[in-house]
Amino acid sequence: MKLIVFGASGGTGRLVVSGALDRGYQVTAVARHLDGLPSHPDLALQPADVLAGGRPLREIAVGHDAAISAIGSTARNPNGIYSKGGQAVVTALQDAQVQRLIVVSSGGVEPKDPGLPWWFRLMIPLFLRELYEDMGVMEDIVRSSRLDWTLVRAGYLTDKPATGTFRIEDGKNPPGGSRLSRADLANFLLDQLDTSRWSKAAPTLTY
Repeated sequence: MKLIVFGASGGTGRLVVSGALDRGYQVTAVARHLDGLPSHPDLALQPADVLAGGRPLREIAVGHDAAISAIGSTARNPNGIYSKGGQAVVTALQDAQVQRLIVVSSGGVEPKDPGLPWWFRLMIPLFLRELYEDMGVMEDIVRSSRLDWTLVRAGYLTDKPATGTFRIEDGKNPPGGSRLSRADLANFLLDQLDTSRWSKAAPTLTY
């Protein structure tokens, strides 16, 4: 398996990279800054800005079997990192004929989902509207692509160890769930490379 990881320098991306190497995959890590990623014979580092798009991303993607996108932002206004970055990733993969794409998203893109905690439904329009609107545009872009995609909607991410005991709902938040460890998310993302169970679907993960 030759895997390309977009957003490889973030908290989730780093765990995806290390987990993929542990599983014996050849990994290409893509991010603007790749400092701190491990040195490994099966790891190739490709500094690139997904917002730049164009020929470099397409060239990097050629020859891979699948991609995981963990691009994201901690800012309330993401400035198009999800929508523009998602479009650049989709275009690069389609041009490079890489079919499988697994993308990190969030249950917050459905702010009226009754499964979300009440305080989260209240907080989204007040403080996080731009963030989740941009993420929703990214989801629409992925859905309209020619790729074999999975949108993995995660709860609020923590740095706690993996438990393997999270709940999953198809396209909706597990009732009352709000948190998930990055370690559990990374494991789930990698597991999707070996199954079509959640192909063309939006599994939503929380404890």
